[in-house]
Order: sequence, then structure tokens, then C-alpha cells
Amino acid sequence: MEVSDLATSAGINIGLAILFLVLYSVFRKLPGNRGVYNTREMLRESQCKEGKKQEEKQPFALENLVPSAGWVKQAWDLSDDDILQSAGLDALVFLRIFVFGMRLFSICTLVGCGILAPLNFNDTYLKDHPSEKNGSLDKLTILNISQGSSRLWFHLAVLYFISITAYTLLYLEYKNITNKRLAYLMAAVPQPDQFSVLVRSIPKPGNEDESYSKEVEDFFQRFHPLHYLSHQMVFPASKLQSFLKEFNKLKDKVVSLKAKSPEERRPCRVGFLGLYGPLVDPIEFYTSKLEDLNLKIRKEQSAIFNRKKELPTAFVSFKTRWEAVVTAQTQQSQNPMLWVTEWAPEPRDVDWGNLEIPYEHHFFRGIVAAIGAGLITIFYIPLTTLVLALANLDSLYKFLPHMLLEILLKMLVNNSPATWFFFSQFLCVCVFSLTNVLHAICCSPGVKQVIQGYLPALVLAGILYGLPPVFLFLSKLAGYVSISHQERVAAGKFFHLLAGNVFLVGVLGGSLISVINKFSSEPREIPRYLAESMPSKADFFITYILTTGWAGFPLEILQSGVLAFNFMTRMYVDIHRPLLTGVYSLPYYRQLPHVLLFVMVGLTYSIITPLLLPFLLVYFILGYIVFRNQILHVYEPAYETGGQFWPHVHNRIIFCLVFLQVCFIGVFSVKGLGKGSLLVIPLPILTLLFNAHCRRLFYPNFKQFNVETTVKKDQDDEHNGLREDLWASIRNAYLHPTLQPVELDIHENSNNMESLLPSSSKRASKV
Repeated sequence: MEVSDLATSAGINIGLAILFLVLYSVFRKLPGNRGVYNTREMLRESQCKEGKKQEEKQPFALENLVPSAGWVKQAWDLSDDDILQSAGLDALVFLRIFVFGMRLFSICTLVGCGILAPLNFNDTYLKDHPSEKNGSLDKLTILNISQGSSRLWFHLAVLYFISITAYTLLYLEYKNITNKRLAYLMAAVPQPDQFSVLVRSIPKPGNEDESYSKEVEDFFQRFHPLHYLSHQMVFPASKLQSFLKEFNKLKDKVVSLKAKSPEERRPCRVGFLGLYGPLVDPIEFYTSKLEDLNLKIRKEQSAIFNRKKELPTAFVSFKTRWEAVVTAQTQQSQNPMLWVTEWAPEPRDVDWGNLEIPYEHHFFRGIVAAIGAGLITIFYIPLTTLVLALANLDSLYKFLPHMLLEILLKMLVNNSPATWFFFSQFLCVCVFSLTNVLHAICCSPGVKQVIQGYLPALVLAGILYGLPPVFLFLSKLAGYVSISHQERVAAGKFFHLLAGNVFLVGVLGGSLISVINKFSSEPREIPRYLAESMPSKADFFITYILTTGWAGFPLEILQSGVLAFNFMTRMYVDIHRPLLTGVYSLPYYRQLPHVLLFVMVGLTYSIITPLLLPFLLVYFILGYIVFRNQILHVYEPAYETGGQFWPHVHNRIIFCLVFLQVCFIGVFSVKGLGKGSLLVIPLPILTLLFNAHCRRLFYPNFKQFNVETTVKKDQDDEHNGLREDLWASIRNAYLHPTLQPVELDIHENSNNMESLLPSSSKRASKV
């Protein structure tokens, strides 16, 4: 690890971070950017026109162009209760991951930089072995500890200390989040998902004249006669949904045209793409198309109801939460593949398209999705290896041309020379050109430092940016019926790619085949192989932290993509377009895997390379501030699960701890500590026992909904006289959105679900 490479990467990323934060502090004050940086406030305004009036009333002031850091204090001073009240428990739990990281790595930084780094620096292993090529900062790492040195016992003690500290913080966090979840669900206002279950694989009626709806009604009136309330069948509505999308687009276009003055509304032609036909007023033209489409929608809705195009899936609602608990958590039929029940997601959390997938197809779809995720991971391994090769240009310059020439010779030996003549000439030219390019780069210190210190992390972040939506698509393909469940699964798949592809393959280096051959032929040497490979890769992970965190979080708060779209739309498409052009939810499936990857990196390198820890601590502090600001001003919750993804976070942190402890079995073996390697073996066992204890103590509160809470809330509803109003509201809560009445004079946002009770301000869901 060279100081110049690290300084170059740090300088570039710190400069970009300062630039992004300065631009944000200026742009957030400009009225025209309210729809970018104050989305949540504008969403709560009664009409977008009011936001436009506020923009017009605010005069231009030079002080708006002066950067300020007031938003930092505002975000930092926000209490957990404020976040819970405003954004829900999911957002609060997401921030608690950053709190856990700050607490854990602040302790690790004090121990690592205060004890281990000086201890490593004062040893003489690298001085006594000058033939081994090492960076100028490697004296601060465990590489500088002599073979069999008694100093390694301090490292063993720190390993135990960090493990016990992680256990303590994880336990306290799990306990705290569990208590918040129970309190949140107990205090939550009544919502339809608390009284409803999703029923799938409904058996086909024996009589052709009967419908699935009749089967559902008969079944639940027979086996749940006292508490059955109503049900809503699921219909295939893909055609109707396409009509509604076109309807909403036309309605937005008419609203935009009405905002223009008559002079600005140019007549349009009615022919294809406006290329021919008579000239007409655009408002009259699009209003006529809107009315025709409205008629088609009503006819299609009527056809769905009249033809009884029902699917064997229904939302069944009950009069009490207690009955919903019993139904959702018990088997309804002797055949477990019939009358399958589970908790109903929130109405806004339902993926209605996936409800059309037959229940028996989910198993095979899950296999296809898993295979797809595995293939993507394998496909990205060569890309990751190539990117990481840029981090060591000297080795690339030394070995790559010889490797390509060796491949060429093998091809010439195994095949006809005439067949490979043209290809060999091309490959020779490539080898010669590549050698000259690498030589020129290695002889240019400034260029070399930029490419070797900054470029690999930037390229890797770029090629990984488009993967989260792909994994989200695979989760949708698997058939999960709730958007929140799809995002949790997508986050898990993406973390597996980051942990296996970016971290493990990045540490081990080489090709996938060589790694598999090494592990399959000598499985007992895996810890030793990891121990020998990890220290040399610490510099890359420091630059990756700088690029994705120190510069990445300011880029997140700047919202550059949305900012550019807002500017282009308002300045070049339609200056009268409302400020609020889109409301986004926090992309957990994109952010969570990266945070967990850096927990893994920090734990693994906390003892090997303590210098990495201060960079990681700044990462968690900066991410904590940025996302508190974003949750407060930008992201609107798309659903609420009551912090249900915390058990998944906990399990992955446990995996990181086990990985750390297994690696140090190899580290102490390589360093010749002897019995020290045996003393590490109890730690993975202790970690798994700790996880089993937490799973037994806390996880049931996330997996199931307890009867005690449901009965108390049912009694409160009865005591307050709310039951009749609740039942009336629940009956149509799960009506398919495409079957809702369509009005021409009302502009609605189907993503915002109103509460059953007008005074409600919080939402809650179960599992």
C-alpha cells in the first residue's frame, strides 16, 4: 500500500464530496428545486398549484447562493421518535444499522489504531525480509509482525474483544428494535392488513355454474363462522391496467395543457404522430381521447365483473385481528397445497401482477430466479478480477503480456498453425501495444497514481450500479406477492454477489476456476489461503470506501439524476410543469447490501489493517447524516413492515463475524502462533450459539403476530365503538386498483393509500 496512491484517491474523493455538498447546499435553496429536495413537504400540500404559488412569491436572494451547513444540524438533531412518526419503523431500523456501525467501528478504531497499529509498526519483519515487495504503509499492518512473535497474542485478545463487543451491540440492537416493533404494532391505528389474510390455491368449484368467490364464502362461513367478514377476489387485469396507464398519461397531458396560456397552446394535427390531418385545439383533442378511453375502461371493468374472470386467489377479511392471526398462522386444509393462507400485505404493498401467478408455479420460479442470480454472479467474476488488476499495475505489466503469449503458444500447439495465423498476428499486436501502454503508465507517476488509486473503485462501482434492479426483477419473477418481500430478497441476492464477487474473489484474485480448484483440492487450506491474500487487498477496499461512501453519499444527497431531469423538463419541455414530478421511496434493496458489505470489510480488516477503520468510521457517520436528511425531506415510504428486514441484517452480520474468525485461524497459522490458531476455533461456535439464542429470543416477534397484542387491540376497538366503522372500511380495502371507479375530473395518486381512520398518522403491518 503506497501513501501516494492512497493520498491521490483520498484527494479526488474528498474534493468531489466537498463539491457535491456545496452544490446541494446551494441548489436546495432554489425554489425551482423544491420538487427535488423537498419532495415530502410538497407531497403533503393540498395541490401542486399551491407549491407553484409559493415558488412565485419567493424573491431571488443572493444569500441563496451562499453554501451553508444548516441542514446537517437539522438532520442530526432529528430524534428517533420524529423519524418513527414521520417515516415509519422501517426507515428508523435502516438508520439503526448506521448507528450500529458507528458504535462498533469507533471501538474498533480506538483499539486498532491505538494498540495494534503501533504494535505492528514497532516490529521488524518487513525490515528483515526486504526481498518481499510491500507498500510503505504495510508496516502498520499485521504483515510486519515476525513469525511466532509474542505480539500476536495481543491480536488474539483483540479478536476476542471485537467479537464480544459485536455480540453485545447486536444483542442490544436486536432487543431495542424488537421492543420498538412491539410498541409500534401495539400503538398502530387500525389498518386493513391487520384484519386480512391472503388465500391462494383455492380449489376449483365442482359445479361449472359456481365461482371461486362462492367457494371462498362457503369455506370461511363454515370453518370461521363467527368472525368471517368479507372477501375480495383477484382478477386478471393486465389489459385494463394498460388502459389505465394510458389514461393517466393523457390526464397529465391535459392538466399540463390547461396550465398554459392560449397563445402557448399550438394547434396539433390528429393524424399519426401529428404528421397529417386537420389542425385542432390540443385540449379538445386530448380530452376527446380521454373520454373515449374512459368509456373503454368502464366497459372492461364491467366485463370482468359480468364474466366472473376470477383467479383462485382472494383476500379474506375478518371482524377481529385475533381471527386473522389464527387463520394466517394455521393450516386450513388436510392438503397443505390447498387453501394456503398467509398474512395479507398492506394494500399499497401488494404486487397485483404476481397474484396472477399460480401458487404451484412459485417453487419452480424460485429455482429459475436463483439460477439467474448465480449466473449473474459468475458472469461478473471476470469483470471484477479485471478491475482489481488495475489496482496493481506493476504486476499487470510484469505478468499479463507473458500470460497472453503463453495462451497463444498453447493454441498454436493444440491446433493447426494455419487456422490461428491471423488470430496470432492480432494477439501479438495486442501484446506489444498493451506492453507499451502499461510501460508508459508505470513510468508516469501522476497517471499511475490516478489509475491505480482511484480508477478501479470507480469502475467497479459503475459496473455494479445497474445490478440491484436486475435482482429486484428476479425477485419479482420468483412470484413474491409483496413489494417489500421482493426488495428483501433482492437485497439478499445483491449482498451475496458483493460478498462473494467483490470481497472474496477480490481478496483471492485469479480466475474462478483457479479458486474452485484450490478450494476443492485443499479445503483445509482455505483459511491459510485467505490469510495470505487479504493484507495485500486492503488498499483497494480503502479506495472503494472513499469512492462509494465519501463521494457516493454526497452524490446521493445531491440527487443529480433527478435534478437534471427536473431542470430539462421545466426549461426545455414544459416550464409550467408542476414542481412535484415524482415521489420515490428509499431503495433498501440498493443501499442495504453495500452497508453490510462494509460491515464485512471492516470486521475482516479490523485486526489485519487497522488503518482502514478510520475511513470506515467516517463512511458510517456520513451515511447516517445523509440518509436522515433524505428520509426527512425526500423519500416517502412506499410500505411499512414494522422493521421486518432487521433479522436479515442480523444474520448477515453474524456471517461476517464467522468469516472474520475463520480467517484468523489461517492468519495465526501463517504467522506461526501455534496454539493461538486452536484458541480461535471456539469463536465461530460461540457466534453460532449467540445467533441461535437471538433467533429463539427475538425472531418470533418478527415471524409471527402474538395473540396477546391482537386481543388487547380488539378489546380497545370494541370499547371505543369503532368496530362498525372498521368493518365498513375493510370490505373494499383490497379491491383491485384497476377496478376502482375512474373519474375524469379527479387527479389521484394510487400509490398513496388513505388510512381507515381520518386522524391516523401511523401505519403498521405484520409479517
